[in-house]
Amino acid sequence: MAELEVRGTGKLYFLFKKRNWPDPLLYKLEEPLTADELRKKLDIPAEDVEVVYINRIIKPLSTSLKEGDRVTFIPPGVPTIHRFNLGFYDVQE
Repeated sequence: MAELEVRGTGKLYFLFKKRNWPDPLLYKLEEPLTADELRKKLDIPAEDVEVVYINRIIKPLSTSLKEGDRVTFIPPGVPTIHRFNLGFYDVQE
């Protein structure tokens, strides 16, 4: 069965810990999903996710996921200089 590696950073890291999820969380991909649909299935509040990295590249939440993808949810609040360096300003929905 297909799996994804899922991580959270910042406050989402603590949410994962509170839920006793391993790092990374291995999610069984049983049907096609977008990153946003995965967020919903994991019950992560929309307001707690600003961007998503898929395989170390910032992608829109509408990106379809595939077997072996490494998904990291990033919450709001990353300092300004890091936002530019990490590519937050290049993401197109």
